[in-house]
Amino acid sequence: MKVTLNNIGKKYESREDFTLRHINLEIEDKDFCVILGPSGCGKTTLLRMIAGLNSITEGDLIFGEKRVNKLASKDRDIAMVFQSYALYPHMTEKKEKILLMNVLMKQQNYFKLKNIYILNHQIFLGDKDKELL
Repeated sequence: MKVTLNNIGKKYESREDFTLRHINLEIEDKDFCVILGPSGCGKTTLLRMIAGLNSITEGDLIFGEKRVNKLASKDRDIAMVFQSYALYPHMTEKKEKILLMNVLMKQQNYFKLKNIYILNHQIFLGDKDKELL
């Protein structure tokens, strides 16, 4: 199922500014997507919006051809996984991310790094042949 985020934004009622705004992303069917960024940049908020646990203030969330902004989380057939950055205390966060990508690439035999979405421009991940960090 293709997942499309069109100009997604989130503003909590008690806040003056948007927590997230102007998020645009397309994840093709069977693609793998990783969301990386520093603490507090909105990664969890974005995932919770996609999963239906947080409401969407503006924009469109589309699964396949269907707009799902108001669809209950139980009806979305989607799940999310969180990774603690402190899995290996002797490694830096950067080294842990490289390890994660190496493990995933080995498990997939060929791993296409097409949809790596980074908040706040912390990390660039591009094609499989490009350097990860």
